Amino acid sequence: MERLSTYIAGVLTKKLPGEVAERAKLHLVDTFAAMISGSRLLPGKKAIAYTKSLGGKPEASVVGTRIVTSAANAALANGMFGHADETDDTHPPSLTHPGTSVVPAALAIGERHGLPGERVLRAIVLGYNICARCSR
Repeated sequence: MERLSTYIAGVLTKKLPGEVAERAKLHLVDTFAAMISGSRLLPGKKAIAYTKSLGGKPEASVVGTRIVTSAANAALANGMFGHADETDDTHPPSLTHPGTSVVPAALAIGERHGLPGERVLRAIVLGYNICARCSR
């Protein structure tokens, strides 16, 4: 755990290589599109109803709605949206769907803390990296 936390702390301050940043932007847009699509489907509608029932401090947005709730609630709803129509990305070697957990969490924390886009993108890349490595 100490090695992992040291790695995470060190990576978050480093500039992303250009090709990595461009690839991450594609994954971000792809996941965001899946979240919008999924918000209109039955699982998305159930996530919206559930999120509304939770309330929460207004910290982060629920995509495709006017709901602003706690970062945790927004990340949960947006993650449910992203996976709802099965168009979210996959990483076959680790048998994971990293985008639907990584992107909603990074967006929610980024919004809550007013982080610049570059920091959110670095967090997304780190999330994909850790997800794939830990799951493998």
